[in-house]
Amino acid sequence: MFFRPLCLSALLALPLSWSIAQAQTTTFIDDMGRDVAVQLPVERAVIFNRYGVEFARALRAMDRVVGIDQSTYRDPPYWPELNADMIVGAGQAAPNYEAIVAARPDIVILPRNGAWEEAAAQLEPFGIPVMVITAWDATKHVENVTLMGDLFDAPERAQALNDFYTGYLTLLEERLAGVEPASIYIEETRPLVTVTPGSGWHDMALQGGALNVFGSIDIAAEPASRGNVNAFTIDPEELVSRSPDLIFRLVPGAYESIPADIYAAAWAELSTREEIRATPAWDAGNVHLVNYYLAGGASKITGALQIAKWAHPDLFADIDPEDAMRVWIEEFQGLPYQSGMTHRGQFQP
Repeated sequence: MFFRPLCLSALLALPLSWSIAQAQTTTFIDDMGRDVAVQLPVERAVIFNRYGVEFARALRAMDRVVGIDQSTYRDPPYWPELNADMIVGAGQAAPNYEAIVAARPDIVILPRNGAWEEAAAQLEPFGIPVMVITAWDATKHVENVTLMGDLFDAPERAQALNDFYTGYLTLLEERLAGVEPASIYIEETRPLVTVTPGSGWHDMALQGGALNVFGSIDIAAEPASRGNVNAFTIDPEELVSRSPDLIFRLVPGAYESIPADIYAAAWAELSTREEIRATPAWDAGNVHLVNYYLAGGASKITGALQIAKWAHPDLFADIDPEDAMRVWIEEFQGLPYQSGMTHRGQFQP
């Protein structure tokens, strides 16, 4: 919907004072190992992918965000600072380059699974640097937040967010040291669609003391028709044979609480599937529905805490993952907390 080839003749007529070679630049190494020169501090940023925009808000830099993608904006109550006029693409794979140039950004930020190569080539004539920061990567939180803190001249806020994240990560590492991991099946928002190594959800499970039962999949060796690291299609028999101890099903949700009837419908679908009921997770009553927002909070540290709570209940009896989510929402996103982030239905033999 939003992608169109860049019309150079029209855009070159725009005022170019903003894209003239800068007097002072700093070079950073981005997520792809590229040297990217940026004028600091960044005053105007286009950011693709919700996780990156959340980091900007945590750094109190939303007044500098001048462009986002439609996928990020799909939950307007979560983004009171944004409006539809700021949309510059359908998603990270489909930027609208004319809209980006018209927004006059100092930088465009994309994750590594976005169209960053194409964007860099299209925007180079306008002097707009493209930086790859994969904010959804659960293993790169500290370096991503530190980098964005440098970009937006917010090192203290970056340190506060890193302290929050590393505090819980250290707690997980200390309590899980030497503990045998549980086995987990993570189901995306569609039946029989899971995640593999290379996905942030896979890394989240490891942080939470669980081994992904599909963690042996080498996506490069699989037919493209089966999907990608974040959405890999499986057969029911594959799930049964891998015998997960815990099932963690993501429910499409928003910042606001998922209504009870939505959870009930999701549970009705999940709990009647034969392959789910044939797992040790079902026998143990360890099948759960999770709002996408809790699972993804603060580089998925809240999701890792929730996995740890369900996978190793004795070790984490004193930990409430929603407490961490509340801090993330209230202190770093500046919004009132919405409860009801998880659901465990009634188990029937």
